[in-house]
Amino acid sequence: MKGLQRAVIRFLILVAFILLAHPLLVADPHSARTFFPHFYSEQKEIWTFPLHKESWKNRTFWLVLGLSTTSFTLDGKAAQRLREDPSFSDFNDVFASSTSDVLVAVAPLVLVAAGEISRDAEFRDFGWKAGEAGLNGFLVSAVWKAATQRGRPHEGKTYGFWEGGNSFPSGHATVAWALAATTASHFKGHKWVPWVVYPVAGLVSFSRVSSGNHFPSDAVFGSVLGFVIGRHVVH
Repeated sequence: MKGLQRAVIRFLILVAFILLAHPLLVADPHSARTFFPHFYSEQKEIWTFPLHKESWKNRTFWLVLGLSTTSFTLDGKAAQRLREDPSFSDFNDVFASSTSDVLVAVAPLVLVAAGEISRDAEFRDFGWKAGEAGLNGFLVSAVWKAATQRGRPHEGKTYGFWEGGNSFPSGHATVAWALAATTASHFKGHKWVPWVVYPVAGLVSFSRVSSGNHFPSDAVFGSVLGFVIGRHVVH
């Protein structure tokens, strides 16, 4: 319940910021005025994706399915050994504590605010794209969590779905990869950007497993889901 409460609070903060900022902003390709129309169309595209015949011919669909299915094979002994490895304790202190919470919850807000403060049209557009990606990632992962109700690793059931948990997928991984993919896509003219944002997102995802907060499949599915959202949904 505490995890759900924190997630709801993050969502409300993001919505409140958008609504408060709305009267101050002008209509840009990505702005407060277009935020919710974009968000609605993006959510529609996400949830109806499997219903279209073309989707089954899309390599992205099979990539998500293949990686997610394969990752379940790592949820047993391999994941347990990783969780119990003391050599990752310092790493987890950095990436799997309040630091990653701040990254996931505050980064979209900071980017939106920075875009407005900068008065730069391109960066403002990016800021709102990042906000859309963050909100899409949060909502999609929250719906999956509610639908699957998978228990956390510490509960001792590797495949304990539909038992009241909220482990699948990792919300941190989903939002981190959605932001990373959006950033890399927006600044595609700068070849160094992907080499920075994707490793950071990968470290966040890995930390969710090494810290014992999630199973590998939670992190993998969340990562792929976030990448698809940032790369193919937020335009």
